[in-house]
Amino acid sequence: MKQSLIGMIEFNWFGIPFNGADICGFDKSPTEEMCIRWMQVGAFYPFCRNHNIWMTPDQDPAAWSPSATAIMASTLRIRYTLLPYYYTLFYKAHTQGSTVIRPLFHEYPTDKNTLDIFLQFLVGRSIMLAPVTDDGARQVQAYIPSSDWYDYYTGIRMSPKKQFITLDAPLNTIPIFLRGGAIIPTQEPANNTKYSR
Repeated sequence: MKQSLIGMIEFNWFGIPFNGADICGFDKSPTEEMCIRWMQVGAFYPFCRNHNIWMTPDQDPAAWSPSATAIMASTLRIRYTLLPYYYTLFYKAHTQGSTVIRPLFHEYPTDKNTLDIFLQFLVGRSIMLAPVTDDGARQVQAYIPSSDWYDYYTGIRMSPKKQFITLDAPLNTIPIFLRGGAIIPTQEPANNTKYSR
């Protein structure tokens, strides 16, 4: 999972913004918890799919416990809500050569604290994620850059700025932040993209 985040950012720099790893891995058997965490971050990959090799255990959301399935479905609903934002980012990537996923230092090039951050990333300029990538973790270190950032779930403004903070991240939550002043187009999620329109 960690390597997929670095690769996703690199491919955006190479001019290939529509990319993403196989959520939950391709040829291994992840734990239920790691598959939940991977689905949480994978829902924000530009190319989001759960896929694995033939003759390995199923790892799609329905293959896990009801509580795991509910967490994964909730995360995918966030993605469906944000599809108009992703569409806008892909259009800009196509017409202007911009990135869809980017590291923090892409937006904050003079902030030296952002130079070594590889597991926290931005979706466009307006959404920031600090995914949990370690098995058993219920907290994550996140860097809050100089802009105003608001917690996706609560709407509370994050502080202090330009510092690392420890965030609670229970299994049913991926830390997501929205940039202050941004306009993020959304839609009501449905069972598929046709019904979301």
